[in-house]
Amino acid sequence: MTNLPVPSYMEFFNDDYLGAYRETISPENAVVESAFVHRVLQLPRDAEVLDLCCGHGRHAVILALTGLRVTGLDLSDAYLERAAAIAAEAGVNLPLVRSDMREIPFEGRFDAVINIFTSFGYLNSDSEDMKVLHQVARALKPGGQFLIDLINREWVVSNYVRDERKVVPNGTVYQERREIDLLHSRINNSFWVTTPDGTTHHTDGLTIRLYSLTELVRMLNAAGLAYRTVYGGYELEPYDIESRRMIVVADKAR
Repeated sequence: MTNLPVPSYMEFFNDDYLGAYRETISPENAVVESAFVHRVLQLPRDAEVLDLCCGHGRHAVILALTGLRVTGLDLSDAYLERAAAIAAEAGVNLPLVRSDMREIPFEGRFDAVINIFTSFGYLNSDSEDMKVLHQVARALKPGGQFLIDLINREWVVSNYVRDERKVVPNGTVYQERREIDLLHSRINNSFWVTTPDGTTHHTDGLTIRLYSLTELVRMLNAAGLAYRTVYGGYELEPYDIESRRMIVVADKAR
């Protein structure tokens, strides 16, 4: 159980998030992303894996079904409840821990830590993000692997769209506005959500630190995690400025 206050960004991780990003976080995409984890990390069947910021368990359950011993960690009670229900329905053992990512309650436990789909960079400063990386290194066994999947800063800047409107099958409308702060390398997303009955509410959404590959590798090294490689997508695409994803793999020293 975390002792830290709940960050303000957690207010967005509710049904608004699930609705606004329903296509991106679809079950079909979760299968592709989980297969990528297997291909890249090459873990033995009984390896211990921490899914950091596991959400409602869309990757954790799939990976557990393959024989990996997966633990999910998240700060959202609602998401952890969903993850528990999905794991029970799938018939897999999925230990779940409610904690802030700056307070991972394990030491030298895991063969791998995974952090998928831009779940890093929401905190208020780079120094707070560094605390997360130090905690990841602490939770890994010597020789353990860390896979972190972020939106590619270069892609965000070159493909910037300020306003986007989405309508989901139930008729709910999500109007998203994005503002890029180039000085601090952050993107601020806010949403207006209109339900089928015409009711509209506003949410501040997310403020995400957009790390360059150079910055992230420097931070990983400072946390005791040695950069190994980077991919631009879940099909092992090479990383470049046109890649939508920036998926980095690092190793803890043996």
